Amino acid sequence: MLAMDIPVSAMAGMILAEGGKKLILSENKNDKLLLRFITLAYAAIFIFPTPVYFFLGWPAWELNYLAPWADSVFDTPIKAAFSYVLLACAVIPTWLGLEIGMNLIKKGKDKLNRIIYIALLLVTGLIIFSLYKQTFNVASTCEKYYAGDTYSLWRCNFVTGISLTYVYFWGSLAIFYFWLKKKM
Repeated sequence: MLAMDIPVSAMAGMILAEGGKKLILSENKNDKLLLRFITLAYAAIFIFPTPVYFFLGWPAWELNYLAPWADSVFDTPIKAAFSYVLLACAVIPTWLGLEIGMNLIKKGKDKLNRIIYIALLLVTGLIIFSLYKQTFNVASTCEKYYAGDTYSLWRCNFVTGISLTYVYFWGSLAIFYFWLKKKM
């Protein structure tokens, strides 16, 4: 759901900033550019596919059942162009999270960076549970959702997909974090 994707993207940027601390504190200006490039590439390759996956299969659920227009994106260029908004919702918060993290680390406030990204994780949890009905009752269209034609998030085909996207995201984030910490 897009309501979760945005804070998680910002959190990922802050985590990658922590992993790239040596690059941030380096005197070489190119090191910071490299970290920005790695983070933006990470967002495009590892964060962006998740909202696209859910938007293609369950557009209404991905948009928190707030956009009935998403029920029919086929053959409508303006509606299909929403994929660019999804890209922006993955890349921009990640980039902003990185910039905030870089700024805090440059000022020696590493712990504050960690506190903020943990808070973002907690906020995401609050969003999930405050939108309990929307989160755990899945429908592909707003029409189905408002008609009560939903199924549990825990249904095998849906939970399998969400599990794979979680492994893809969290696994890649851990790999990039430790790679930045070790290599850079």
